[in-house]
Amino acid sequence: MSKFLTLHEAAERLGVHYMTVYRYVRLGQLAARKERGTWRVAESDLELFQRRDNGSGAADAVSRRSAPWSARLGNRLLEGDATGAWKVVEGALTAGLEPLDIYCDVIVPALEHIGSAWAKGEIGIAEEHLATMIVARLLGRLGPSFNRRGRRKGVVVVAGPQGERHTLSLAMAADALRAGGYSVLEFGSDMPVAEFERQLEAWLPVKGVCVGVLNDEALDAARQMVAAARRIVGPTVPVVMGGGAVPDEDHAIRLGADRWADLRSVADAIEAGRHPAVTVSV
Repeated sequence: MSKFLTLHEAAERLGVHYMTVYRYVRLGQLAARKERGTWRVAESDLELFQRRDNGSGAADAVSRRSAPWSARLGNRLLEGDATGAWKVVEGALTAGLEPLDIYCDVIVPALEHIGSAWAKGEIGIAEEHLATMIVARLLGRLGPSFNRRGRRKGVVVVAGPQGERHTLSLAMAADALRAGGYSVLEFGSDMPVAEFERQLEAWLPVKGVCVGVLNDEALDAARQMVAAARRIVGPTVPVVMGGGAVPDEDHAIRLGADRWADLRSVADAIEAGRHPAVTVSV
């Protein structure tokens, strides 16, 4: 008699995210049955799925993973098609992309393309705002898949300085940290430094602080936020910066942060802690 596996166990065998296996089941690609509200996959069915994917279907699987998901999503966003946008995300997950891949390789490039089109006057502010609101809904649906089981490593604070209006990148960074095993306190963007200080002090101790800034005009405020964080959290807690206005480690250190991170590296940056003392000439 074949042994039955949970979707989490099947995901571990396949080396993919739990949500990817769920979508294989939902779309009929992997046989499963529901028992007392829980999906179960027979070992024999999983082995058949692996043979099929590692055989003639392997090239197709690679092709599906490398499909132009970002362009497809961008088209749906510009059409104001929220349902179609979610179907693109589901298709990418089913093709084997992990939730963080969806953020980094699908959603972020689509938003950058739309932002560039707006800056060039090719689309109006209404289309740009519509796309932003749809992406916010997508993040709301994807967010729970980043929650990691087990004990939390501690609290990380995520915030954007006063004058920074973008919130989606902060939300994605918060999810990436959750996937890394942290609890996250999201202050959002456009946070006055005095209020940031008050709230941060109230939530001590924390494992780290992440400051995100996309708007160059908010860099001075970001510098003040980083300095405030350093005063409050002390010398051992890392303060990390990222975002389009802070493109690399040198920029982050010049602004007073310990290190730079993007979505893929932000959890590792907190885990790594502070840099040794670094002096940067301005």
